[in-house]
Amino acid sequence: MWEKVDVPCVGGPVDGRSLLVPVDEDGVPPNVTDQNWLWVGFGGELLDADMAGVYELEPVAGTGPPWIYVWAPGR
Repeated sequence: MWEKVDVPCVGGPVDGRSLLVPVDEDGVPPNVTDQNWLWVGFGGELLDADMAGVYELEPVAGTGPPWIYVWAPGR
């Protein structure tokens, strides 16, 4: 079984929510999450959302989660 972690999202179609993603052997989530992860996590809630982009992992200093996903709109 994969170890998973909740990573908060900023901007984009799931702003203010978290994605449950697997971590690698170093305990780090994927650098980028695309539409596939969003559809698995949120499904039909996203039918009217602008899905042209990805979430990119950004480190966060201080207390709280060590990372966030920041929306990067498609170009």
